[in-house]
Amino acid sequence: MELLDRKADKNEILGVLDQLDNQFDFLVQANAPERITDERFEAAVKAIDEVSEKVERLRETVASGRYHLAKKQVFDLQASIRKAHRILLLVRAGAPTPMIFQVSPQFLKEAELKPPEEMVLTTSPLATQIYGYILRKGKVPIDELAREFGVTDKTRDEFNRAVASLIQRGFVKPVIGADNRMVLQAVR
Repeated sequence: MELLDRKADKNEILGVLDQLDNQFDFLVQANAPERITDERFEAAVKAIDEVSEKVERLRETVASGRYHLAKKQVFDLQASIRKAHRILLLVRAGAPTPMIFQVSPQFLKEAELKPPEEMVLTTSPLATQIYGYILRKGKVPIDELAREFGVTDKTRDEFNRAVASLIQRGFVKPVIGADNRMVLQAVR
């Protein structure tokens, strides 16, 4: 920022940007998740791509001599680096998908959430749909879930079986919310 304020030489500023880019690469390497290939990894990759795009945009802005705009882009880049670092730390620590998406909800919209293969093979399609909904929200009151899936007296038993199978298999856990309502929370 100081270099932009004093309108330093473009090459000096671009050199600092190169150093920043290299430091970010080291940060990624140090916090890279191991053997994770699900939507958490997608979120980390998207965060890294976002930082790379913003560094490139800042480089172009500096090269064109538009320092005033570059100052604004520096703040945006800093926020993206912080967010990417948080996501990488959470992914490396093995945080569940709902926690990753709480840190970075915009990646939730873009992520292709896939239920675990064991779920698809062993549970009903309704259970898989319910799990996907809970995964996107992190935790959901059971009555909201019933409304969302249009549960009627006819379908209540099927809904209850689907929820029970998710709980028994450890995909969700029931908790009591602050308002004493039962809430289902995604576990994995």
